Amino acid sequence: MLSADLAIVSAPDTEQGWDLRWVEFQTFTSLVSLIYTLHRAGAELWPELGERAFWSKPPHGSDWLHATKAWMAPERGSILLEQDPWSQPTRADFEAARHWFGVTVTEPQALRLRAGKLERTDEDGHVHPVPHIANRLILHEAAQADAVKRMLSSATVTWHSHPAWYYRINKGVMSDLPLPQDQRCARGDRWRDLGLPASALVAKACQSYAGKSVLLDPDADALDGLPDPQNWVVQPRFSSAPLLQAHDGAPLHGEIRCVIALPKDGAEPWIVCRLARMTRGPMASANGWSGLPGEGAVPVYAPPD
Repeated sequence: MLSADLAIVSAPDTEQGWDLRWVEFQTFTSLVSLIYTLHRAGAELWPELGERAFWSKPPHGSDWLHATKAWMAPERGSILLEQDPWSQPTRADFEAARHWFGVTVTEPQALRLRAGKLERTDEDGHVHPVPHIANRLILHEAAQADAVKRMLSSATVTWHSHPAWYYRINKGVMSDLPLPQDQRCARGDRWRDLGLPASALVAKACQSYAGKSVLLDPDADALDGLPDPQNWVVQPRFSSAPLLQAHDGAPLHGEIRCVIALPKDGAEPWIVCRLARMTRGPMASANGWSGLPGEGAVPVYAPPD
């Protein structure tokens, strides 16, 4: 599975005045359950949305909910694993995943390994087998991370978004893509290869998330002084295009995220979810949402036939 983010940017030299730019890649997918919730709620208010899809055709002729549950939580007893899940800003994702996919939201300390099998203990002290994990855990942020790593690596369990994927598919992928010259990215130790002044660049830690460890206004000294620069990616700065106005007149900006399933059976990839993250500032991040009008996540539907 793969999540790919595209920014909608100002492009005065184009006929439409805007364009798309790749922003980043990562592997967290739990947001799809919240977007499905918003879709269902929207369809109750505007029934015509019920026929619209924010996904491409699921495999094997199944409907979205069955196909996505089979992708994310195919086994009875599947869990969604996260550290302090109910304290996270993404709590709504976990609530929705629990409702639609039947997963039990679980912390690492509730797990134990016995005879190579993973088990979880619920609040009443009952023990349940864990055959499958839909992962949201960033392994190095777990309490007693080394012990958790040993436990999970020794367990016979299947995965949706294995913890190792977080370290393999992240913002750093951008430096490996054959992008157009004016969009090329580089690792932090090669930023001068882009041929642009530091003021025209943005630097991001490859393994950062939720808007953390981002330098929006670096100078040359800041880029030269990046800690562990090979684990930073440097991108040309772009200007986010305002798309809409909030009720109070504030401009709204948006990024499009596509969550893509990569089937193991060799079938064609399919888009599980298209969404837009709307913000009142130029950088899209759930941590940056203020609760003011217009901010949030919305499904991106296919246009009518």
